[in-house]
Amino acid sequence: MLVDYGVKFQNPPAFPDPVPTHNLQGVAITHAHLDHSGGVPIILKDPDVRLFCTPATRDLTMLLLRDMYNISKGRLPFARKDITRLRRQYNHTPYEETFPLGRSFELTLFNAGHIPGSAMVSVRVNGKRVLFTGDFNGNESRLCSGARKNLPKHDVVVTESTYARRRNPDREEIEQALVDTVLETLERGGTVLIPAFAVGRSQEIMCILEQYGIPQKYPIFVDGMARKVNEIILKHPNYIGSPKAFKQAMKRTRAIRSNKDRKMAAQTNGIIISPAGMLKGGASHRYFLDVHDNPNDAIVLVSYQIPGTPGAELLEKKKVTIRNREYAVKAQVMYHHLSSHSDSAGLVDLLMKVPGEPEYYIVHGEPESTDALQEKLEKKGRTAHVPETNEAVEI
Repeated sequence: MLVDYGVKFQNPPAFPDPVPTHNLQGVAITHAHLDHSGGVPIILKDPDVRLFCTPATRDLTMLLLRDMYNISKGRLPFARKDITRLRRQYNHTPYEETFPLGRSFELTLFNAGHIPGSAMVSVRVNGKRVLFTGDFNGNESRLCSGARKNLPKHDVVVTESTYARRRNPDREEIEQALVDTVLETLERGGTVLIPAFAVGRSQEIMCILEQYGIPQKYPIFVDGMARKVNEIILKHPNYIGSPKAFKQAMKRTRAIRSNKDRKMAAQTNGIIISPAGMLKGGASHRYFLDVHDNPNDAIVLVSYQIPGTPGAELLEKKKVTIRNREYAVKAQVMYHHLSSHSDSAGLVDLLMKVPGEPEYYIVHGEPESTDALQEKLEKKGRTAHVPETNEAVEI
């Protein structure tokens, strides 16, 4: 049984070491983000391997994989036809239902609260139960209900540690600050550009703006892949917190369909939500060029900006380099970080609530984060390990 098989974005993209598939019964995907799902088509080349994930994760993963394939111009270790195997070899796997896998394994998915359809994967084998948390968020957001905390007893937990050294500010304070920035810009006649991840963050921004009652006179535009993600989420309403609230937010927004629409939106006293979230590409580049030199406009970043990305450069220098040209930015630049991960307190809170005093294996974080979470758990009297890459552990 394999859980997650992602890709690391560099040039060329880096995939995990090869996994033998001759005796592999199934692969589970915790959620659609490509650092967890980007290599799965390689595994599914073996037609006997079954895919387990929520229906929302399957459809979102296929969307992201096709986009990655198009951007890479086919320079990947799988073909476009291999992406369709996700649908062909898929086992319908909703939350809270247990599925037998061959003779040895049972698999159950629990809500992880990270993005729509995200799951923690619980595997029972030989009388032992192992939990793979994937990325999780124990706090409810405008889009997703929080991760399930009343989990069954487990012997081993393999956990993420992304924000083990960070405390997130109060969610409502961040939302209010974001809305204040938006309204101040709109009231002075400006345009608000919100570069946002297509999966999860764009939809959350839509829900926040609707929840806080942005006046109807200011249009809200949605562009890029976020439009297709919206359609997928509407097909899978069970995997978000409030389908009614999301549908209401959808009614409020206008989908951009053409360059003519983009030109109109950039000249409108309104709000534009558009990938990419770190200004690395997508339609947000086009809008950046339209708004960057107008001091009445605002560029509002709403997610972590990886060092070296245009978004990080914008925050640090108020300049952005696009296609080898540097642009000084006169527009207002604001940063309101809406995290979809539990912070250090949230990580420990959920992990300590797993019954059975399991052993913890800490992955998916910078070395400082994995070490920090290990220390926090050991101070609580628990056994925690930071495994090496390719380390084998016998349970």
